[in-house]
Amino acid sequence: MRHGTNGPTEPPLTGPLYSRLMDLGAMNDLQSIDTAIEQATHARTRLPEIVEHDAVVAEREALDVHIQRVRRAQQSAQNELDRLERESAEIDAHRSRLEKQLKTIISPREAEALQHEMQVLAANRNELDDRGIELLEGSSAADDEIVGLESRAERTRASEASLAERRRMAEERADSELGSLENRRRDAAAALDPTDLAVYERLRKALGGIAVCRIEHGACTGCRMEISIAELDSIKRQSAEVAVECPNCTRLLVR
Repeated sequence: MRHGTNGPTEPPLTGPLYSRLMDLGAMNDLQSIDTAIEQATHARTRLPEIVEHDAVVAEREALDVHIQRVRRAQQSAQNELDRLERESAEIDAHRSRLEKQLKTIISPREAEALQHEMQVLAANRNELDDRGIELLEGSSAADDEIVGLESRAERTRASEASLAERRRMAEERADSELGSLENRRRDAAAALDPTDLAVYERLRKALGGIAVCRIEHGACTGCRMEISIAELDSIKRQSAEVAVECPNCTRLLVR
């Protein structure tokens, strides 16, 4: 505090604090509307109806993918079955030739060799048959699985259609509310002095959407930082129409 010939004088506003007449009440109203618009826009993308519908869509898509995966596995099994049938037919044809050849052979050693070869073919044939049975059983189980999956997918599609309508209605309500806020914002901005509006918009853009805030419990509600006692005293001595910045974040302060 400085002392002059006429006694003590109040400390001047210095640093980020400045004096200028502004309609802070109207600016604060505009800030409230802008904050409401931001909140409504954020909520618009997270409506319960959107979350629920998206979850059902994801479930239905997952079921469709699962069904296609089972069908591809089934087709792969069928391709293997076709190959096994061809190999089995080749083995049968080969065994038939060996049986005919065996009837014409006199040498015991040659007959023994042919019989061994036929035994090997029979063992291979049995392995193919076992694998074929395994594939057929798997295909049958896949048929049952697909029936169950398609039933679930059908129920999910019905639920998806119902939820899509609920989502549409909820989005329309949210858009209507946003439209009303935008209209209020347009009127509030038009009522402001152009210079005040320009200051507001500049600060709002630079300071994360908050240009105007209040002092609560000795702190700025914008940056949440405490304001010194001396600065608070200087701010309180200004009239409500004098624009004062927060000394920490430079947001305009409404008293």
